[in-house]
Amino acid sequence: MNIFVSEYLCSGACELSDTEAGIFREGTAMLEAVISDLLALPHMRVITSLQQNVELKLPLLEQAIRAERLQIFRVDTPEQEREIFKTACLASDCVLIIAPEFEELLSRRTQQALDYGAVVSGPDLTTIQLTADKWRLFEMMQEHSLPTIPTRLLSAELLRSAITFPCLIKHRFGAGGLGLEAFENEKQLRNRWNLLSSAEGQYLFQPFLQGKPLSTVALIRPGERDYFPVGEQQISWDQGFAYQGGSIPADIDQSMLPSIYNLLDRVCDLLPGLAGYVGFDILLPDDSPHEPLLVEINPRLTTSYTGYRRLTQDNLAERMMNLETEFPRITWQEGVTVRFQPDGTVSLNPQL
Repeated sequence: MNIFVSEYLCSGACELSDTEAGIFREGTAMLEAVISDLLALPHMRVITSLQQNVELKLPLLEQAIRAERLQIFRVDTPEQEREIFKTACLASDCVLIIAPEFEELLSRRTQQALDYGAVVSGPDLTTIQLTADKWRLFEMMQEHSLPTIPTRLLSAELLRSAITFPCLIKHRFGAGGLGLEAFENEKQLRNRWNLLSSAEGQYLFQPFLQGKPLSTVALIRPGERDYFPVGEQQISWDQGFAYQGGSIPADIDQSMLPSIYNLLDRVCDLLPGLAGYVGFDILLPDDSPHEPLLVEINPRLTTSYTGYRRLTQDNLAERMMNLETEFPRITWQEGVTVRFQPDGTVSLNPQL
């Protein structure tokens, strides 16, 4: 079975600025992890593309290349990557696309693969477009009375209204925390307003709610949802938003889990186009920890994959690429906590 794994950020499809170095490391870590798992399956052959200066550290890399089970296209320009993307889509039985949501990258890459006749693992295109747009997703959650963080489109009218501080500004199509800023007072917000107002309608305003940031994953196959253990996100606000990975399982009262999984069931019922590996960000508010709030949905592989794969002996990539195949429930290790970093570094420790 030929699998094309396309990780946009390190594929050579774009040039990244210094501010985007963090999500580049996350992209490389996810690519290495999923390719490692696919190569562990003897019937899989993997195709990918990398820009010239990117090096993978896979222990099986050279052996897999010699055995013609791994083909890496080296890319010099975005134009060359587009041609390779088409060639790889046409040569593959299935395509796994890893890309951020901003600038509609994930939906556009998915559309391109579908146009080439590829079978794409993951949610359908309509669902990708909906979940990538945080404003449209909020409107849908509100319409169906699903608990989420109060959200408003950033506008001049909003600035003239009463605003509660602290607050957050985030990009409507953001990913990896890009464009996410916290403001303690009106002066800080007004100092940034001239820059933000030039992109009116592209940013969202939310109150800064104190609580525990969580995330989890659903592996969704026809008629079945396999929920992963709930993890805790490690986030620093010392110098602005900085994602620092996470730990699995989260250090929370087990009595909170039913309300979290009930929320996920309601969300998945509302979005039948969700499929494959889907990430969910959740907030447990300090003042109402048994009433979780949906923060956002990631219709793609997330950095947490690097941690989850170390918490089980089951091959998660095999299940992602064979959604029609019946598998037993995933068996998770007990008594240990996985700590994963954005660069893919993972450690296992006894659970306290």
